[in-house]
This record gives sequence, C-alpha cells and structure tokens, in this order.
Amino acid sequence: MHYICLVKLNALKRILAIDDDPINRQLLEIYLANDFDYKVVNDAKQALDILHLEKFDLIITDINLDGVEDGIWLAKQIKSIPKYAHIPVIAFTAYLISYIGRDNFENAFDCIIEKPINRMQFVFKLNEILNTL
Repeated sequence: MHYICLVKLNALKRILAIDDDPINRQLLEIYLANDFDYKVVNDAKQALDILHLEKFDLIITDINLDGVEDGIWLAKQIKSIPKYAHIPVIAFTAYLISYIGRDNFENAFDCIIEKPINRMQFVFKLNEILNTL
C-alpha cells in the first residue's frame, strides 16, 4: 500500500511590487499570481502607505517610477523602516547596473532582476532569494 502525504511547508510569501507602467503591473500580477500572496501598486507613495499597514517578505520595485521619487529613493526609504531593514528589496528594471550606479545599487537593493525576463526565471529567482531568509 502506498501513501501520499501532501504537506504545505510554508505559507505563501507576501510580495509588494511597485511599477508605474500598467503593462508591467499586469505582467507582475501574472508572474506572481500562482506562487505568492502579492500586492501591486503604481508609485512610491502608495508603496510606503501600504508598507506601514501590512507586512511583506520581499519588495520589488522598478527604478524609473513617475514622480519625484524614483525606485532608488523608494528602496532607501524602505530600508529605513525598522521592520523592513532586513527584507530584500529587488530592483526590477531594464536599466543596467552601470546606469543605476554601483553605490546606489549597493545602498538600496539586495538584487537586480533585469527586464525582460520570463515567468519561470522570475519565479525561480524570487524563490531563490526568499529561501535565503
């Protein structure tokens, strides 16, 4: 006789994604939908507002956000919030690290995921990052 035991080892990890482009937000929702508990917002203000109300395991932000506050500014603000100081903040961008600047990258982000990327690679990378926590 064979027994199959299915055990859910971890609850879905919570991810906050920030991107001002509606197509990229839709893509993020498609990529995150089956594997994570997620919220997608379109600017730095919405992100900071929700971060003060809820808890997330990982944050993904575009670099080039509309408005005065870009993704680098947002990442630094997130890292200054005590409950998020050790939470990974990922740059999801089409910019190369040479454009962002190594100092900006190292002081704001834990990792960079370059666009374009397919869903399988994206989910694999996020799980890789989350499994190191």
